[in-house]
Amino acid sequence: MNFIEKIKRFSRDQRGAATVEFVVLFPAAFGLVALNFDAALLMLQYTNLESSLDKTVREVRLHGFPATAGVSSAEYFKSEICKNASLLKNCEQNLAVEMSPIDTSIGFSKPASIQCVDRSEENQPVIEFTPGRQNDAVYVRACMVVDRFFPNSLPGVFASNESGGLMLVADTAYVVEPL
Repeated sequence: MNFIEKIKRFSRDQRGAATVEFVVLFPAAFGLVALNFDAALLMLQYTNLESSLDKTVREVRLHGFPATAGVSSAEYFKSEICKNASLLKNCEQNLAVEMSPIDTSIGFSKPASIQCVDRSEENQPVIEFTPGRQNDAVYVRACMVVDRFFPNSLPGVFASNESGGLMLVADTAYVVEPL
């Protein structure tokens, strides 16, 4: 049997055809499932952050900041968000909260730069936290740095930033009610 006949016989042989299809298609199918799973976990964390921020703002709006000895308003606000956020790991270390009054006479636009926790730095930047006075409109933004479930996947490599993870940003505004 010569070489040409061996090639023809090999090309007609069907043994192992399903294995080739499996080897080619399985990684792509599994990659899509893993990507969807990762996106679903990120969405759960984001909605948990939004919900806990809204609950905390509601409590502060209705009852104000408590006069707790040794705890600043920013620390109290941050701890309340973390208490309400059950899905966020290491919340106290990975959360940054900023609060600033809105000058309603000139209109409002969100600050362009987002202050978030930078895991690579020992000292964190100073973030504005001004609760406002009675009848002031106040803008609140919470930024949480989270890790991806599959950090080495292709979207995970491109989505991570210099802060050491993905930034989830939730914001809201409220009016300080008279007590």
